[in-house]
Amino acid sequence: MKIGIILHPYGEKTPGGLPRIIFGWAQALLSVDQKNEYIIFVKERPAVLPDLPGKNWRLEVLGNGRFWLDRLKKAPGADVYLFNTPVLPFFWRPPKSAVIALDYPYKYLKARGLKEKLFRIFLGWYHRRSLRHADHIIAVSHSTKNDTAKFFGVSPEKISVVYHGFKKICELPEKSVDAPERFFFFAGTMKERKNVFNIIKGFEIFLKSDKTKTKLFLGGRVEGEYYQTMLRYVESHGLTDEVLFPGYFNENELSYIYKRALALVFPSIVEGTGFPILEAMGCGVPVITSNIFGPAELGANDSAILVDPYSPEEIAVAMGKISGDEVFRKDLIEKGREQCRKFSWENTGRETLKILEDSATKKPRVCFIAHNANPHNGGGVLVGKTAEGIRTGMNARVEIISTEFSNTISVRAILSGWWFLSPRKIIEVFRAVRGSDIVHAFDIFPYGFIAALFSLAIFRRPRLIITAVGTGSVVFLYHPVYLWMCKFAAHRADKIIAISNFTKREVLKKISGLKIDVIHPGADLELIRSVASSGRSSRFDRYKPYIMSVGSLRFRKGYRFSIDAFAAAAKKFPDLKYLIIGKKYTDKELNILNKKISDYGLLDRIFILQDVGGEEELAECYKNAELFVLMSLNSGHDIEGFGMVFVEAAAAGLPVVGSRDCGAEDAVWDSRNGYLVRERDVEGWAAAIEKIIGDKETRQKMSSASLEFSRRFDWNDKNEEYARIYKKELRARVSGESLPQD
Repeated sequence: MKIGIILHPYGEKTPGGLPRIIFGWAQALLSVDQKNEYIIFVKERPAVLPDLPGKNWRLEVLGNGRFWLDRLKKAPGADVYLFNTPVLPFFWRPPKSAVIALDYPYKYLKARGLKEKLFRIFLGWYHRRSLRHADHIIAVSHSTKNDTAKFFGVSPEKISVVYHGFKKICELPEKSVDAPERFFFFAGTMKERKNVFNIIKGFEIFLKSDKTKTKLFLGGRVEGEYYQTMLRYVESHGLTDEVLFPGYFNENELSYIYKRALALVFPSIVEGTGFPILEAMGCGVPVITSNIFGPAELGANDSAILVDPYSPEEIAVAMGKISGDEVFRKDLIEKGREQCRKFSWENTGRETLKILEDSATKKPRVCFIAHNANPHNGGGVLVGKTAEGIRTGMNARVEIISTEFSNTISVRAILSGWWFLSPRKIIEVFRAVRGSDIVHAFDIFPYGFIAALFSLAIFRRPRLIITAVGTGSVVFLYHPVYLWMCKFAAHRADKIIAISNFTKREVLKKISGLKIDVIHPGADLELIRSVASSGRSSRFDRYKPYIMSVGSLRFRKGYRFSIDAFAAAAKKFPDLKYLIIGKKYTDKELNILNKKISDYGLLDRIFILQDVGGEEELAECYKNAELFVLMSLNSGHDIEGFGMVFVEAAAAGLPVVGSRDCGAEDAVWDSRNGYLVRERDVEGWAAAIEKIIGDKETRQKMSSASLEFSRRFDWNDKNEEYARIYKKELRARVSGESLPQD
């Protein structure tokens, strides 16, 4: 494989942090990789060839000019290109590319004048364009990753955090410098974002209580308006003997200075990383740095004093602690040495090489369009688990477009509110669809319609898969305006999948002739069974014995009727309790349920728990229950599409009772691991509860049947079913053929 590295800037007489990081990155790659061939692209022919390891690289000079990067098109080609800043060629798009993102100070600092404002607008547009065109983004910190996603709308899935290494400066030969006997040190450029002014102000406060004649030694090129402003401040405040501007230092001079510094002070306002932080720690120098952005990550684990960069007072206090407490200073040195061991150029090189190799390999791009990927509701779990399974199982690049954010992978909340009135959001959706090989929508309307509509104008459009989940695939079929939209989406789809036979039948009632596969949702059997087999106690022990339901507190879940059924059955089982696990849907429904419980006088036996969080705690609840019930009902065409909670309960060995004439028919093994009862049949439900709770032998048989039945619903198996469909659709997209829906 040929790897192209754009080594720019390079060859400066007094290189700052950026050129040193860029050059270090190139050295790191070549140090760990002797297999691949490297082409090092530079803008101008350097006076001295780069001191890079190995013999598997050569230098190519592109030449000057405004669009010098576009000369890559005619230069010797590479399989993948590494750009050291988020700036890709203007007219030419590399076949595969990765960019390194350091930080975006112009997004945080105020522009001075119209010219700078206009330049920032252009730079923001160019960065957005380059970042979106790149196949992968390497962020130097989690802070930079978050900013890249936030400012430029890039999927977090496309961004990897790779910390850079650092040179062990203090192992280099020293070159003596006329330095004070005792001093705080800063290394960097004299720019606003480096916050040098607040270092001076903090030091001025520190001097009021200092008796040690400590100086402030500010290393960096002495030029520019910001420097002149600081110099005037120093002179007007009588600090010229205490605050020194010695100028730029090379690495040998830095070796001398670091070894003698009291501490490094580096409280940047905006900083993706902080090269001097690691250099100082490696030299055994305490560090005072910012509690925001990349420096806070480098100085984590109490390895540095983290301060508010906008507070000179905090900087002064930190200086006082280091100056006045030698025990504390030595402890900080040891923690710094330990922290910097986590960062090395070797790790940087290996991690970057893997990203470049992966980027050079074609990854299928899949865009999921769904209401949400919230792990606290069934539809969200289905989306999240399917997306994660495709990402890991097929090594796919996955993005989820939805109405709300969640903690699952790569979610962009574009479809919230009146999104279709926003040109920016419309363009974002179009780009996401256009850049995908497969678009997978959950429910025919509105998400299947959105996917079908946005793929209309795309040459060689992505393959469209629609999963019919429940209400969103049925209720709109009975509205004359929405029906044609649903038909449009369904007939545009290359594959339609339903999560239950009931949902399939409901769709075919209104759109005949469709070929619909059924793939049931799954459950995390391994997690549920590991919790069920554990002997640990839980918060639910105090309710035992109890039966339980799980689902949002909405009318469709049938809690009004299950409370009635429990009230009837409870007369025979005076110790039995009923736990309803779910989040509030509306105040009205919650108030109705609470009133029913109160009217029955069962406040000490029926409990609504809205604070059960996460799969593991829910599995604890399943483990301790006697029976799972959920009286789902169809409210008009608001339907229960399947009912994953039945499968989860079965995986924990619980007998289950569900409703007929809904998706739960596929989730309950009728008369084997439980019973199906007509919806709203309170007497029938009460009888089913009494039969299972009152007969230990029946309960044990059904428990065994539940464990057997649940094996059909492992998420791994379900994701393999989806993967087979995806692979078939990808082959069809490559060949350009139109597959029949089979």
